[in-house]
Amino acid sequence: MIYEIELSYWMNETYQRSQQKFEQQLREIYKEVYQPEERIILKHTGDMYVKKSNLGLVLRNIQTILNEVDISNAFVIIESTNTHIAHELTLLQQISHDPVPISYKIVDGDFERKILQLHPSSKKEAYAYGSINPLKISLENISDKEKYLLTDSKVFCIYPWIHLHAYPTGEAMPCCMADPAGTVGNCRDNTLEEIWNSNAMKELRLNMLRDKESVACSRCYEEEGYGFFSGRQSANKHHGHLIERVLETQPDGTYEKFELAYWDIRFSNLCNLKCRSCGHIFSSQWYKDQALLAGPEWASNNKPKVYAGRYETDMLEQLLEHIDCVEQIYFAGGEPLVMEEHYIILDELIKRNMTDVRLIYNTNFTQVKLKDKHAFEQWQHFSNVAVGASLDGMGKHAEYIRSGTKWQDVEQNRQLMMEMCPHVDFYVSPTLSIMNALHITDFHKNWVEKGFIKPQDFNVNILQDPLFYRIDIATPAYKEKIRKSFVAHLEWLEPNDHLRRATNGFMSAINMLSCDKTYLLQKFWDKTHQLDVIRKENILDHIPELEALLLNE
Repeated sequence: MIYEIELSYWMNETYQRSQQKFEQQLREIYKEVYQPEERIILKHTGDMYVKKSNLGLVLRNIQTILNEVDISNAFVIIESTNTHIAHELTLLQQISHDPVPISYKIVDGDFERKILQLHPSSKKEAYAYGSINPLKISLENISDKEKYLLTDSKVFCIYPWIHLHAYPTGEAMPCCMADPAGTVGNCRDNTLEEIWNSNAMKELRLNMLRDKESVACSRCYEEEGYGFFSGRQSANKHHGHLIERVLETQPDGTYEKFELAYWDIRFSNLCNLKCRSCGHIFSSQWYKDQALLAGPEWASNNKPKVYAGRYETDMLEQLLEHIDCVEQIYFAGGEPLVMEEHYIILDELIKRNMTDVRLIYNTNFTQVKLKDKHAFEQWQHFSNVAVGASLDGMGKHAEYIRSGTKWQDVEQNRQLMMEMCPHVDFYVSPTLSIMNALHITDFHKNWVEKGFIKPQDFNVNILQDPLFYRIDIATPAYKEKIRKSFVAHLEWLEPNDHLRRATNGFMSAINMLSCDKTYLLQKFWDKTHQLDVIRKENILDHIPELEALLLNE
């Protein structure tokens, strides 16, 4: 007996209706036992491909629904007019429970290849903070293996298939959160494309597919241990729709397609501030202080401004060659809003009508224009912009922790932004350290009361490095003060934070207080005094509550 199913309706009917119809057709011919000569012939004359995907959605659904109905691949033959069917079936086999591959036969005829910008199940991103489910695809439409990687695996991250990060010093990393021990190459020596399949990158991919931890990812593991929503989970959430790329990973970890869907390149260390928890690598303003701290030999071997590539414009030139592939760009620094590269990229996206590219910023928010370019004016062209302002406190706290800040300018910039581009998702992204632990809640409430943010728009980043600035260096008595402050703040915050973005940050910080790094407390005071002497400051003039920590109260 031969059962024939014509699949052309997939190209004309709705995606969901086609899924239902195909499943119904298979169930109508389902048998617990097929005779050896029986076959199901699937007539495949067209398919739909999400942008940059090599596996057709019709083929993907064939395998998924065959598995659900429990029909063995052994009794299925695909008759296709697609001359590339063999490669696609190789990818398909990786999401199949059946060890037997589907047979195929290439037949004469035209093949309709429909290219989609988004997956048919894609919805407008409705951000459910804390949820790990991918935003642009339905988990019901992917294989169990892919679903496991995106939602259950404790080590898998999509970044090594879509992204490379570069420090201003040239070190290439899997992402900006990666441990320095996880370097995968150097952009001063090689191009991004050459680094893409370095031995370190290949090993990282294989580790993730084998559920093996990697040293590069240790910071995300630590964050998740405290209950924080990590960078790894965020990556899978925002870019999980590209999970199909994983299927093309070769046995040695090679992934040949070099298409960076996510950009995060720190072009240089150009910055207008010299924040306490930063340093010369990420801020050109730090150079003089670092030279005084490190000595004349360091100064003779280093320059104020450093850049990531083989020459100053190298990184920008490499990225612009692949701008058609980008879906999301994270601008950080240095300070991105004082970098010419930032404005060039936005101009190019506007020119190409690529204003649906998602823009995310980590900015000190003290300066929002460069020459004749104004960030607020450019953001008006883009539909999806998120701005995280790195503000650790207000007034004297802000001006001490992030040296060079003029607090009045920051508040004026926020007011102007609300008038010029109110559609932009703005949130404060403070770095929680021992310096602002007893001030951060006052700052949060103050900006809510002024109408600058909603209670939920406060994305706490718990400082992990330098170690001597962490909140867990505090004495037990000071930790208890921090804990009580956060608990009281959460009583106000939780009823007003439906996203739990801010809530989760403070709760994770409370968990971190259980760690004991008090052995670093003296180093904190020593390092602070050294810098205070150079900058002619006194920390207690700006952060008087730290006197209790000095007196062990």
